[in-house]
Amino acid sequence: MTDFFFQAAASLGLPCPPVISMARAKATLGEGMLSYLAESKRIDNTRMRNHLRIEPEFPDLARGFADAVRRSTQA
Repeated sequence: MTDFFFQAAASLGLPCPPVISMARAKATLGEGMLSYLAESKRIDNTRMRNHLRIEPEFPDLARGFADAVRRSTQA
């Protein structure tokens, strides 16, 4: 999850959010948020690409964020 938030901040030209210890997270965040943040969000799209014979429009998170920011500033 850290990479996601760091990439989002970088794409918007904002400072990275602070990284806090697990002890502090447990003291300040609710159970639902802790559970959400503890889960791995990385997926492997190899089977999808091979089976459907498609390639994602954006090969990585940084390029996807860059496009989203570009589109949002055009509107």
